[in-house]
Amino acid sequence: MTKLKLMGIALVVLVLVNLGTLAVLYFGRAAHHGPAHGEGPKAIIIERLRFDAEQVKRYEAMVEKHRAAIRASDSELQETRSVLYEELKGTQTSSRDSLLAALVSIQRGIEHTHLAHFEEIRGLCRPDQRPSFDDLTQDLATYFRMGGPPPPKLR
Repeated sequence: MTKLKLMGIALVVLVLVNLGTLAVLYFGRAAHHGPAHGEGPKAIIIERLRFDAEQVKRYEAMVEKHRAAIRASDSELQETRSVLYEELKGTQTSSRDSLLAALVSIQRGIEHTHLAHFEEIRGLCRPDQRPSFDDLTQDLATYFRMGGPPPPKLR
């Protein structure tokens, strides 16, 4: 068998493996995520904590308040970043450190907002739901990463 023919076969095999992987990722995701898929962390949290109707109503109000606070912080973060990167146009670098400090402060505030939100959720839980909340805390950081939340754990 010539090198050219061997490389052609290898190329076909690699293309098929890639297509198979993409198919598994695309179709497997829809099949395994259940009803919460695509609805974000809110639906996953409601499902995993088994909130009743009253808890869901209170939780949804908390989520709206949390989202508004995060939107405001994100807007402030973006504005500060824009000012920082505008500095690249000039030779003046004196305010860069203060802008970087401001970005750190805004991000710290965002993390405090998230933490307070989850403390509020914990307070919403009944005593029998607290173990589920404790299990949920192991996954909280990944729920808000880029690309969306991980699949919910079935218990």
